[in-house]
Amino acid sequence: MTCFLTKLEMVLHEREISQSALARKIGVDRSLVNKWVKGKHIPSACFMTKIARELRMTEQELFFDANFKDACKHHSDT
Repeated sequence: MTCFLTKLEMVLHEREISQSALARKIGVDRSLVNKWVKGKHIPSACFMTKIARELRMTEQELFFDANFKDACKHHSDT
C-alpha cells in the first residue's frame, strides 16, 4: 500500500491538485487526505474508488500500475 500512497502524492503533485481540493471533492477533511499521503492511514475501499474517480483514473491505474510498482520496488531496494 505504500506505493499507492507514494503514487497518490505524485499524481496530486503532477496535476497541481492540493490535498484540500481533493478533500473537498471527495467529502473529507484535508487532514484525512494528509494522513493518506503521509501513510498514517489507508483509505477505505469506498474512498479509494472516490479518489480514483476524482483523479480520472481507473482503480487499476491507481493501485496496480506495473511500471509504478517496478519503480517502487527499485526505490525500496535502495
